[in-house]
Amino acid sequence: MSKLRTFFALDSADKFASLEAMVLVLYAKLLIGKVLPRRWRSRFGAVARSSEKSGDLETVRRVRLAIMRALNNVPGAPNCLPQALAGRWMLERRGIASSLFLGTQRDETGKARFHAWLKVGDEWVTGLCDEAQYTLLVPGEPEAA
Repeated sequence: MSKLRTFFALDSADKFASLEAMVLVLYAKLLIGKVLPRRWRSRFGAVARSSEKSGDLETVRRVRLAIMRALNNVPGAPNCLPQALAGRWMLERRGIASSLFLGTQRDETGKARFHAWLKVGDEWVTGLCDEAQYTLLVPGEPEAA
């Protein structure tokens, strides 16, 4: 019952963002798990033009918190790529350009480990990590629509 109480205590914008994040994280997880990558890779999509509004940082933080809330309330513990895709789609809907990074590193045994993270400028949205430890697979430049 405390999750419901917490949800209802949120303002309407946070409620909507939380529900949106849950749906998009689940959609991204399903897309990645069930569809061949060549079919969904294009859904990274071009990002909307960067907004000049002063509330952008607040919006980015709201999206980040909504994704964090969603992770506590969706089944299957989605990993970094569904989180980054959901965040990218949410920011795109709000007219904020973002950079999605895909990187790899080797663990102690030499096995490749992959990671995805999303940033708006210097602000982290998902996948906080030490970027210097990863070799980029996909350039993370923001794209304009």
